[in-house]
Amino acid sequence: MVRPFTRCPFLPSVVIVLLALLGVTAARADDSAVRHETFAAAGRADHAIAIREHAGWNAACEPIDAPSLTLDAPPHHGRVCARVETITIRSLYAGTVGACIGHRVRGVRLEYRPDNGFAGADALRYAVQYPSVRRAIDVSVTVKGEGASQQVAALPLLPRQQAGPVPPCADLMF
Repeated sequence: MVRPFTRCPFLPSVVIVLLALLGVTAARADDSAVRHETFAAAGRADHAIAIREHAGWNAACEPIDAPSLTLDAPPHHGRVCARVETITIRSLYAGTVGACIGHRVRGVRLEYRPDNGFAGADALRYAVQYPSVRRAIDVSVTVKGEGASQQVAALPLLPRQQAGPVPPCADLMF
């Protein structure tokens, strides 16, 4: 009597290949839910620089909970915070409620605050988590000094901001 699946020399290899394929499939599914993009912002030294605004809304164009913001790579010469305010919907990234463009809803505005006296280039990466997609956004920031055409390093007064949830602007002192 032959017992099925016993002493099959290929069974361990088949199981390993199947597990590897499942792992690759899971990784691809996760990667497809992340959208990468780049953005540039500029502003004056010693002033807050608006990066972007983010909001959520329903089919009636009423605000829902704003998406969460996470700082993945903090800037070297400043700090990032989120300010809750009423914003105008200018574009649609995820969802199907494009008829809401132009409406005002409660959302969050991401701000970059350069270190005192800093002028030059800085960079950061943050993520926005919507219900169906995570956006990873690389931001290059140009801080313009008064009449300066070269980068000026500021003295670091505070330790560098750490990766993690973007704090509310009220929690940061500038």
